[in-house]
Amino acid sequence: MKYSPILLCLLLALPTFAQQKIDKTAVMELLQNQQYQEALNYIKPRIDTGKIQDISLYAYASFLAGHLKEAIEGYEKILSIDSNHITAHQYLASIYQDKPVYALPHYQRLAQLQPNNANALRQLAFCLFANKQPDTAFSFLEKAYLLNSADPKTAARLAEELADKKNYQRADSILCAFMEKDTTQTIVTMTAIRVAYWLKDYNRCATLGDQLIREGYCSPNTFSYVISAWYNLKQYDDCLRIYDYLNSNNSASEGIIYYAALANTELKNYAESNTLLQTCIDLAMSKSLDDYYAGKSVNYEGLKQYKAAIAALDTAWYLFRQPLRQYSIGRIYDVQLKNKPAAIRYYKRYLQTPSTGPQEKMIRKYLESYIGK
Repeated sequence: MKYSPILLCLLLALPTFAQQKIDKTAVMELLQNQQYQEALNYIKPRIDTGKIQDISLYAYASFLAGHLKEAIEGYEKILSIDSNHITAHQYLASIYQDKPVYALPHYQRLAQLQPNNANALRQLAFCLFANKQPDTAFSFLEKAYLLNSADPKTAARLAEELADKKNYQRADSILCAFMEKDTTQTIVTMTAIRVAYWLKDYNRCATLGDQLIREGYCSPNTFSYVISAWYNLKQYDDCLRIYDYLNSNNSASEGIIYYAALANTELKNYAESNTLLQTCIDLAMSKSLDDYYAGKSVNYEGLKQYKAAIAALDTAWYLFRQPLRQYSIGRIYDVQLKNKPAAIRYYKRYLQTPSTGPQEKMIRKYLESYIGK
């Protein structure tokens, strides 16, 4: 059978006219049941490549299925049709969150399209920080805060940035204002702990730490400020309480253990302190070992184990060549072992090194007078 050219064109076009439309309800049901591939299989033969709603649905299902290449292609197709499509920019920015240089143009466009949207400005600020543009980022972060001071991510980050600029008072005022209305945001509490510590408000720092404990939260970095605050308050039992809490939750970092050791020393629990210091030595980076060996020497001296104290100081000297270790060895020989010739030998070694501060100048002046007697 022969067809006329017009009829032939109509027959060829028939599949397009007969194409089934996408049932969005059916697709969303599949997605809610995490049947992502089934959703893609359903959408693909029905998609109208000129219709933004269809492309968006396929890109979204691809995103959920982890098919990011297809999702990117879909959302970029949408932007080629409508460059102001907010959802497409949002998803592309999210996909590129680990590549901030690619995410930045989308966050910038979202902020242009929504100049009074605090969330859009905050996301742009964070992306600018990641792209090492701190001044511009800070400007957008302040705008986001002015639009919505109740957002915990914005308040905490703005306070952190202000603290980095040494503007502790303003950082603290932002955090206090937030916590007057909401004390449940851990990210704000953690930042408030650090700022309180830098302001030397150790009581508030410690109190906020106890709040995190009641919430069952563990963060070695945050609690390093808390345990240091308790130590500065000379509340050594509380230092050990913080250590026990973190240790029981497998979160006792090197710094936490060190402060627990110092607290034990103050409580004259020298053996316990040395056990903790040995743990620190095992964990330590090299720059910290000097303090740990010096701490062990104090404990050994408290236990009247003077040879062990000297050995610890000698190890510290051998590793790091800190002049004060020579003086400390000489002092133990002088004061504890009553061995003046050995003491003078170490004192002289110390005097051969240059002074580095007022305390050392005082020690040097004393030793020069002492040795000259």
